[in-house]
Amino acid sequence: MEVHQMSNKHPILGRGELYVKDIEKRYYGGPQKLPHTYHENKLALIKDITSIQEEVQRNDEIFLQEKVVCIRMEPKFEAKSYSPDMLLSVDGITPIGGRKYVISKSEEGLVKSKLYFAKTSDRGLENLKYILESGQKDNTVTWQNQISTIRTIDLLDSTEKISGFSGTWDSGLVEIVLHPFIWNDAFAMQQFLTLLDLEADKYKISGYENGPLFCVAVCDHETLERLAKFNPLRTIHPLGELNIPNMRGSSFFDAPVPPLYKGTPQMRIGVFDGGADSTLPHLKDFVTAHELTPITGHPALIAHGTAVCGAVLYGLLNYKSSTEQLETPIVSVDSYRVLPQQQTGNPIEDSGLYPAIDQIEQIVHNHTETALYNLSFGPRGAIVDDDISRFTYALDRLSMLPHHPLFCVAVGNDGDLPYPFNRIQAPADLVNGLGIGAYTFDRNGEKVRASYSCIGPGREGCKVKPDVLEFGGSPENPAVLISTIPNKATVECGTSFSSPIVTGKLGKMMALSSEISQHMAKTLLIHTAEDSDEYSIEEIGFGFCVDDVTNILNCEDNKVVVLYEGNIAPKQNIQLPILLPDINGLKCNANITWTLSTLSELNPNDVDSYTCNCVEDYFYPHDKHYNYFKNTIQGRKQKAAFAGTDAEKELYDLGYSRSDLPISKPPKQFLSEDELRSQHLKWDTVTKKTITMRTSSLNNPFFILHGMNRDIAGTTPMKYFVAITVEIPKYPGILYDDILAQYRNLVPINIKVENQIFVEL
Repeated sequence: MEVHQMSNKHPILGRGELYVKDIEKRYYGGPQKLPHTYHENKLALIKDITSIQEEVQRNDEIFLQEKVVCIRMEPKFEAKSYSPDMLLSVDGITPIGGRKYVISKSEEGLVKSKLYFAKTSDRGLENLKYILESGQKDNTVTWQNQISTIRTIDLLDSTEKISGFSGTWDSGLVEIVLHPFIWNDAFAMQQFLTLLDLEADKYKISGYENGPLFCVAVCDHETLERLAKFNPLRTIHPLGELNIPNMRGSSFFDAPVPPLYKGTPQMRIGVFDGGADSTLPHLKDFVTAHELTPITGHPALIAHGTAVCGAVLYGLLNYKSSTEQLETPIVSVDSYRVLPQQQTGNPIEDSGLYPAIDQIEQIVHNHTETALYNLSFGPRGAIVDDDISRFTYALDRLSMLPHHPLFCVAVGNDGDLPYPFNRIQAPADLVNGLGIGAYTFDRNGEKVRASYSCIGPGREGCKVKPDVLEFGGSPENPAVLISTIPNKATVECGTSFSSPIVTGKLGKMMALSSEISQHMAKTLLIHTAEDSDEYSIEEIGFGFCVDDVTNILNCEDNKVVVLYEGNIAPKQNIQLPILLPDINGLKCNANITWTLSTLSELNPNDVDSYTCNCVEDYFYPHDKHYNYFKNTIQGRKQKAAFAGTDAEKELYDLGYSRSDLPISKPPKQFLSEDELRSQHLKWDTVTKKTITMRTSSLNNPFFILHGMNRDIAGTTPMKYFVAITVEIPKYPGILYDDILAQYRNLVPINIKVENQIFVEL
């Protein structure tokens, strides 16, 4: 047969979810061997409780009537199925969150496990001690098993509360995180403020319902040492100055010609920054400036915000000549000036961070019509795994509003520092949004990570950070940006400018097709990102962004993209087919790539379980290839065969039984919770995988998606977004046409023409 050579562009295919169906799936896997015997560990935990009671008597810490204690699990017992629920439900004991803790350090790395925080009282401790001593639950198997997986019960050490400070830190702004029950306890709050011992203008407190209490304050070492003794303290970390590049402005040159005005683009993007000059020829028809602070704008901040808005509208300007007229933008920008806040000499107000977060929350709540925002600023300083910043939590919380806004955030420009100080910076560690790094070009014109671009990993729930890299330039090859001088451009480099380019690309996808929501656009951006064997996932995340968004919204004759979007409930299993025509007899390779993203509810009180739900995916390449099992004296035997063949009949005759589902690829292994998280991105909101197989090994291939939740999330369904690309380079025909012919419910997305994008004023 003649192989089709020409490759035309076609709109990607939507409505794949019409072929999704529910399916039953059983899960297997025996319990792990318990690390302790029950009676041995029971005695050890009694000693632990006695030790805590003695510490309370000695006032080693500043205790309140309600104490916070730590229940530390043994390694490999972090999964929610091993949660010590019976202990945490003892009268007088209440769970209030969790995190990871370090057991040991070695050349091989850190050994970590799960820590649960519990709120209790003297009576609660005595009650738990009595239950253990009296043996009243000794015959309850679940109780025995849970007690046997606990390493210790103790208090959080002061060294575990203070994190992220360099050896040279002397004083400055810090963010203090307190356990949630403090918010409604007037005496506890008074105790905290007494310890803080600061004038009212030297701290600012923000709290969230059912979440931790955040406090920004000006502290020194002495204050940190006092606070570390406060039992309800969760963590303290430094709060760096706002990381906004100082626009040099030393080089100005003619910008490309401003575009023709064809009407106001319907797609609006929000930008929170230092303001923008909306009177400039390149911005006047497309940017609306909103002044959210009464303080006069700072020229450097306005220059930064102007460059950011220009990057949203026009993307990369590096290869545009001064005589070339720019294409008319198909998105418009609402520029919200949230910086500077004050210029009083008061570090809390002058930093502007907490007041800016307050304003961001208000704007996003009130503007449900805006689905996409860019933030190119944040506090300098690497994220710390064991706590969450207020800025990150605020954005993630906003993402769960009914209109589910998507935030694109610059990851920071400290990638040149030694690890871990070069890790991404808040709020780029948000789990429901995008953290954007920067690339530049080497001497051979190849894309390379810009050395300043902060690296991963991200936190639990979004371990792959940055999500993608976009051009941000370098000192040798800076980004060309719109300046505050009319019709002039300037140059600068930084993730501040790679992030708005990505935001603009997402907005352009949404402007071109109303069938592409902001979170499907995010899924497609990651799905089409170009990976590189030259770099680790910590450096480039899912890869380099595609240059032209029209290449994201279109596919080729024999490289077809199908979209699926829907809701999945916890514990629900759905079968999601890979839609292929008949390929029986075809002997060539097929490349399959799939990207799955979800919107997760959040638990800010447990940074190790920050995402409350997730979707696991299992790939089944051949719907007739099964495993067959037989229990014998020597153990369980396993063989593989194809359904309906003589080999299957022979296995049945020998007493074998068939598995419920075909063989998955790679075969599902019974891994520990830590291995599932690190290798399969369990509990992450985005996964991307690819596989190459012979077409002869594919027969009605499909995925099973399994909804999972932690108990705190209830039974609320979660949204999922899936993009699947199937590429068969040697397909003898046009794969796109044959898929459409066989699956009549699939519909090419509608890509708008120009007059559908603009609104005449």
